Amino acid sequence: MEQQFYKWLIRRGYSETGAAKGYSRAINLVSKHYSEQTGSHFDVYSITDQNIISQIAYDCSKSGKYSEFGDLQHGRFRAATARYSEFFVLGNEVSSPNQSDEIVQDVSNNDDSQDENELNLPQSNFAYERDLQTTVCAQISELFPGYKIWGESSQGVEYSVGKRRIDVLLEHIESGDLLVVELKSGFADFKVFGQISMYVGLIQKQFLNKTISGVIIAGSIDESLRQACEITDKIALKVYRMSVELEDV
Repeated sequence: MEQQFYKWLIRRGYSETGAAKGYSRAINLVSKHYSEQTGSHFDVYSITDQNIISQIAYDCSKSGKYSEFGDLQHGRFRAATARYSEFFVLGNEVSSPNQSDEIVQDVSNNDDSQDENELNLPQSNFAYERDLQTTVCAQISELFPGYKIWGESSQGVEYSVGKRRIDVLLEHIESGDLLVVELKSGFADFKVFGQISMYVGLIQKQFLNKTISGVIIAGSIDESLRQACEITDKIALKVYRMSVELEDV
């Protein structure tokens, strides 16, 4: 897996003798760190669960329990685990480069004190929703604490129900409640409310004994969507914004 990660980084434009080499080797040092912390053998490259990979990336992030370790060597371990989580989500495919974008949760449907215009967002921070999906899935532990991607082997990504595909289906680790995530790389209006409401209904029929809710993540939220969401507490609204990290290549 180390060699696959290395080659993936090169295809993404990272230097063969610089960041690609450094990040792929850094994962082995992350494994060593976890082994020392847990007192048992730990090998990141042997893990097959995206939720665990996402948790490791979060642990090494600026908000994680190993943030000091993540900061070492100019943030190499933090950057390496973040890139490895993206690689893991994509399954070795190449997505459009996104300059190490991070998603930030901002707006919920019961908080009308925030105005999207104040965020100075570009019309679309992500060229494709697939890029947004990849970044969100790589940071589930950070963006949705207490949740994981539903099912085995990330079955909740592009989850199929009623001849429809849900962007991401999350499960609360303790309660088992399900969260339907609908992604829009740019502008979202009232039409998205109908779409996610249908998805929530379809999931509710499939999981009768679970509590189902939904969240729309978009680059910007139209007032018509805000108004539509006022009739229910089952659908939350969030906008994303980018922060840029500079990495040595």
